[in-house]
Amino acid sequence: MLSGESANGDYPTQAVEVMAATCLQAETAIHYDDVYQSLRNAVLEVNGPMQTAEAVASSAVKTAIDINAKMLVVLTETGNTARLVAKYRPQMPVLVLTALEQTARQTEGFVKGVVSRCVGSMIGTDSILYRATETGKELGWLKTGDAVVAVHGIQEAKSGSTNLLKVLYVE
Repeated sequence: MLSGESANGDYPTQAVEVMAATCLQAETAIHYDDVYQSLRNAVLEVNGPMQTAEAVASSAVKTAIDINAKMLVVLTETGNTARLVAKYRPQMPVLVLTALEQTARQTEGFVKGVVSRCVGSMIGTDSILYRATETGKELGWLKTGDAVVAVHGIQEAKSGSTNLLKVLYVE
């Protein structure tokens, strides 16, 4: 949309700044609960019953909306769960934690609304989730008392095992 002005125009930086501000303002008008429900209904209509990971991801977004969570956390090996969560267009930021640099790069680069971080290991979900809340504070997303919704598998460090949703409160 701005390729002509940003490539050859006299005011490329200002043009991009105006477009970014316009996009941010437009996003404030979105009713995320309606977007979520429309997407969920479409998925069920087209695909039928959901697989476990998608059901958990969908439920995480709905729970986050319902409790006014300030952040979603996804622990993932492959990035698939992060894509499933982002598919439902949550209003709040999504922090993806993974042990794999490639997964972190792919999710942050290609999945809307996601910030990724590498962790040394996916073993020890309680400590990983604590670090996630600390990261959320550092990024300015969280303060004490805020709700956070987390998604991961009960089997740690196993790809394809997402089956758990947790609600945490920032200490």
